[in-house]
Amino acid sequence: MWSSRLQQRIGFLLCYSLFLYCSFLLGRREIFSCACTPRNLKSLEISPALATASFAKANIDKSDKTKYHNYHIMYGPALGPFLQKPVRLLEIGVNNGKSLKLWQRLFPNHEFIAGVGYGSGTAVQNTFKRMLTDKHVLYTGSQADSEFLGRILEDMDGKKFDIIVDDGSHVPWHQIFTLEYMFDKFLKDGGVYVIEDVETSYWDRPGASLYGYPIRNAGIGKQGNVVEKLKGVADTLNRGMLLDPTFSILHGKVDHLMSHITFSQNCIIMNKKHQEDWKQAEHNTVHNYHNPSYMEPTRNDYLQYKATAVWDISGMERTF
Repeated sequence: MWSSRLQQRIGFLLCYSLFLYCSFLLGRREIFSCACTPRNLKSLEISPALATASFAKANIDKSDKTKYHNYHIMYGPALGPFLQKPVRLLEIGVNNGKSLKLWQRLFPNHEFIAGVGYGSGTAVQNTFKRMLTDKHVLYTGSQADSEFLGRILEDMDGKKFDIIVDDGSHVPWHQIFTLEYMFDKFLKDGGVYVIEDVETSYWDRPGASLYGYPIRNAGIGKQGNVVEKLKGVADTLNRGMLLDPTFSILHGKVDHLMSHITFSQNCIIMNKKHQEDWKQAEHNTVHNYHNPSYMEPTRNDYLQYKATAVWDISGMERTF
């Protein structure tokens, strides 16, 4: 009996020693957590807590992303899976360039980082593209100009981005315009798309404007509000349960490509589906919902909702 107890204690001490050794190698116990999905069973992912801290630490130049907006808390955790990868990132709105330096530090193994700075007319013609280094480029133009965005797409030659951050004009219809244009064409499967500064959607004072652009029909519950517009994505994600696989609230049905949407303080985070991973899920729920008998057969209530749910955000000037 004593021998058995001694063996149990030795076994416990060996296991605990191994645990302490692994903790030492990792720096601290909670830095890494196992991602229990088929795609990542063999890898370790950085925890949300570390991603948040890394975001803040990378902001040496004091971009307003952490200093004022605290975005490291809002969407920093969503960037965790990319921190050690050869990421490709596009940011719309570069201002003084501080955030581009932040991304370079936050993603030390980045493959490519592109920025879009505002410009029009001859500024676009003369400085459409500037290579800052072999891994960093700056484009000049308007995020609400489909011809300009098309030129970037052509210049990318089929290479997409893991992360897109819209910190551009903050004009609500520009934000939707750019999302609808870029989400499919520019973003990789499994990528993250962030819209910052949705505060302008709540500017309900008549005559409100930003950078010379009027903020039209903004305010809580109004159709000039990007948050109000994207609330509808929650229903398109569950369109199978509505018995309407085609239901969409965004142009080109780009919302059908979304796997998740997260609303946080002054920003919205959207994830793009891994198409292969989602095939079975869509087959089961979107196209073959298994409980249709619980749905009201005429679908009258739903059809009345749908008639009011699909609308263009105020001010939209779609050119594609």
